[in-house]
Amino acid sequence: MTTVGVFAAIFDEDRRILCVRRAYAPRNWTLPGGRVEENESPIEALVREVAEETGCDVDPGELVGVYAAPFKDDLVLFFECTLRSRGEWRPDAEIAEVSCMPADALPDDLTSRTRARIADAFSGVRGVVRVFVDDAPSVEVGGISAIPKRIG
Repeated sequence: MTTVGVFAAIFDEDRRILCVRRAYAPRNWTLPGGRVEENESPIEALVREVAEETGCDVDPGELVGVYAAPFKDDLVLFFECTLRSRGEWRPDAEIAEVSCMPADALPDDLTSRTRARIADAFSGVRGVVRVFVDDAPSVEVGGISAIPKRIG
């Protein structure tokens, strides 16, 4: 069964994007988010995941896009969110670090799929649909690494 995930693009006042570093292998940077649980809407899941991983309370906004990775049986809904408040956060077994990052100083260990979502968020596109054909290395698009295939 396909996994449905939700992820957030949260920008600070300097237009830096909020990223989280996983505390478990592969310990890489990614965006806040996670799986939609049974009997939960994507919006409820997004708000819950962002709060759990960052301590932030957000208002989900526009859908940036839908990202499919059929080779992983994975579907991601990616939303730009407005930060309502920032609560207390401490590292835990899931998230080791939280940081706002500018487009030109993203960490090297982002996956190509995460890079594509970040590139789309920074560019301001909406309603994008991307299908990832594999975990192939990304290509450079407008100074930010992005990906393989776009539909629509």
